[in-house]
Amino acid sequence: MKLRILFKSLPLTLLALLSFVALNAQTEKPSPSKDARANMAERRQSNADELAKELNLSDEQKAKLNKIDEDFAAKAKASREARKENAQQMREERIKAYKSVMTPEQAAKYDEYREKKKAEHKQKSQQRQEKRANKPRSKAAPQRQ
Repeated sequence: MKLRILFKSLPLTLLALLSFVALNAQTEKPSPSKDARANMAERRQSNADELAKELNLSDEQKAKLNKIDEDFAAKAKASREARKENAQQMREERIKAYKSVMTPEQAAKYDEYREKKKAEHKQKSQQRQEKRANKPRSKAAPQRQ
């Protein structure tokens, strides 16, 4: 009796699970593209203009706020660059540590393996760029209020 109920409910459970997975996969948001980044800059300026209007800022105050935004943008960029450099240094240290465990033949084979993976990564990256370039552009999202 219990087996009969189990066998009857199993297909329904699997169907529900697959439906959930399919719906969840459709809701993932793509990462911002270069166009989206350009739109972010426009949005930042629009927000600054709106703030200036809302607070009735003088031209001098607007200029000072713009200077503050530029300074913080420069700091953020420097922080991102430092993080990239740190990550590169850590990768190099890990590779060196890996090779310290390997024989010379294994190290040479490891170098070949890394080059192969690098080429695969570059190829996938180019395919993604081509796919984005061929993708039709959608209209800009409506402004939030």
